[in-house]
Amino acid sequence: MIFGGLDGILTSFAIVAGAAGGSLSTPVVLILGFSNIFADALSMGVGEFLSSKAENEWILSERERENWEMENYPEGEIREMVDIYVSRGMEREDAEVVINTMAKYQDFFVDVMMAEELQLQVPDDDYKMENFKEGVVMFCSFATFGAFPLLGYAIIPATFPDLGEEALFTCACIVTGIVLFFMGCVKSLFGTHHWVLCGMETLLLGGACAAVAYTIGQFVDGLLPTD
Repeated sequence: MIFGGLDGILTSFAIVAGAAGGSLSTPVVLILGFSNIFADALSMGVGEFLSSKAENEWILSERERENWEMENYPEGEIREMVDIYVSRGMEREDAEVVINTMAKYQDFFVDVMMAEELQLQVPDDDYKMENFKEGVVMFCSFATFGAFPLLGYAIIPATFPDLGEEALFTCACIVTGIVLFFMGCVKSLFGTHHWVLCGMETLLLGGACAAVAYTIGQFVDGLLPTD
């Protein structure tokens, strides 16, 4: 959700900043923004589903290979696992006892080999539904947070029709900055850094992206002939 939300709001605000730098009108900003956000959100959701599904299918194919090796060359697989446990500090005699005990239960042992030897987590039987849910979460987070920079252009003119393009862009900057800082703070819950540092980092990186988009928009606008 954090990845999708950050990607969505940065993509949307980059469009707004580029459009503002290019002196585009509010209707054009809304058309470009919402159409691009919806298309990108759909693309991100489908991409998340397909990539997760492909990864899990590859992991299952690796499990089939490990299962075949266990059925046909059990001594070699057991020896590999013993060596792994010994390399981590266990005495060889103890490692042989542990591995030989686990090897009695082939399905369990194959899953252990997947984790210890290949560092792969075998997916659950309903992994396709889980992958679908991940895709839906990616789509919703991208579309939801991506809409924030555009809300000012859609709502504020109806309330304050006299505001100009610069005021609308300023409102979009303020809203985006608040949301970026908030998402950075949320991101700190999954790490070790202080929430203020995470919030400022996300805000500054997002501002840098917007500055690049705004500068490019101004540059391209300057190259185009005026009416």
